[in-house]
Amino acid sequence: MAETQGESGSSPLEVAIIGGGMTGLALAVGLLKRDVNFTLYERANNFGELGVGIHFTPNAERAMAALDPRVLQSYVEIATHAEGGFLTFVDGFHEEKGADPVTSTEETMFQLHVGDGYKACRRCDFVDQLVKHISPEKVRYQKWLQSIDVEEGRSILTFRDGSKAQADIVVGCDGIRSKVREAMFGSANSSPKAQYSHQLGFRGLVPMDKALAAVGPSKTSNALGHLGPGGFVLTIPLSGVNAMHVEAFVMDSQPWPEIKTENDTQRYVLPATRDEVVAAFKDFGPTVQTYVSLLPEKLDKWAVFDMLDAPAPSFSKGRMCLAGDAAHASTPNQGAGAGAGMEDALVLAEVLAAVANLPHVDEGAVNAALGVYSEMRHERCQWLVASSRRVAELFTWKDPQYGHNKDKIRCEIEERSHVLWDYDTDGMVKETIAKFETKLKRM
Repeated sequence: MAETQGESGSSPLEVAIIGGGMTGLALAVGLLKRDVNFTLYERANNFGELGVGIHFTPNAERAMAALDPRVLQSYVEIATHAEGGFLTFVDGFHEEKGADPVTSTEETMFQLHVGDGYKACRRCDFVDQLVKHISPEKVRYQKWLQSIDVEEGRSILTFRDGSKAQADIVVGCDGIRSKVREAMFGSANSSPKAQYSHQLGFRGLVPMDKALAAVGPSKTSNALGHLGPGGFVLTIPLSGVNAMHVEAFVMDSQPWPEIKTENDTQRYVLPATRDEVVAAFKDFGPTVQTYVSLLPEKLDKWAVFDMLDAPAPSFSKGRMCLAGDAAHASTPNQGAGAGAGMEDALVLAEVLAAVANLPHVDEGAVNAALGVYSEMRHERCQWLVASSRRVAELFTWKDPQYGHNKDKIRCEIEERSHVLWDYDTDGMVKETIAKFETKLKRM
């Protein structure tokens, strides 16, 4: 790569962020704060996320604050706070059959105290808040990445519309179908990719007045996980839309059907009906059965893909790197996938700022920076992917040694949760910069 002038030169480092999801947008805000030049390329004609629930764990909130306090504030301002600050998991299966959900009780299996309290919001609302902090001139819409080539030491991005762009560093925040990952490792069957985890989900919003009438106030004021054999249901109050967000997950032994469409080689979301969800939870207790019966008649079911079985060997290669789902797509069972993307964004923002502030930036400095990023993130994120799969086994009582023993399940889930929650994000940043400086001295 030809040398790029640093802060005092005429040709500042140029970073291309591919993908305007939560990780890409958070990284953009972090780079703006650190005066690192970037352009964000989004394949749609606007920023958009599904109107489904999202939760960030305490470690993620610390990373968001360190990226830029506005990132955390974007979440806190719109999030619903659960009463008491606990995330409660109940036995959704053994509730008395035929009982009235308004007056019946699901046995509490365990509670997790989540930092300063469990909070949740809609993904689309969080994205809308983040976008407010990004200058419009930094964004290019309708840029669907086709390929990445190298010419004269720079990455040449070619988009589906035939246009091209150049960058010194390319960050793939382009999700489970990542074109940046494909550019790094190829598209062969043996290449790293997200694969079906044999878990599928149904989700929808239930108006709060209907939920209150059907299951009562005690079951609508807090986020609850209703556990049982072969599946589980999450019910999360969202005050911003005055509704309950309902996610019903089922463990599935069948392969996911491959359906080719114009833009995707495989569809991850298929049309479904409420009857499918009702049938999947027909043996659960009346509260779960009532909740799923309140879902819209027509809804979607989505395949949960992760990268446990075909992981990326590294999150960087040359002047390219991966972040968020493109790097480590995970099942949602620990509520930590999006939070891992916030940690990714923080490490990248800090190390890219360190690169941009060098008097001269050459290929060695870029490789060192992105190599350090991968070193700092790879092991932890791969642990999360595997741990989240394990949590699904515990939630669905699949482990014969545990069954539905609430004490055994609680102990393991608490241990796994605190590995995530107690992570030293300040230490992560300090170690990142120290590693980078050490590598520079050895060059």
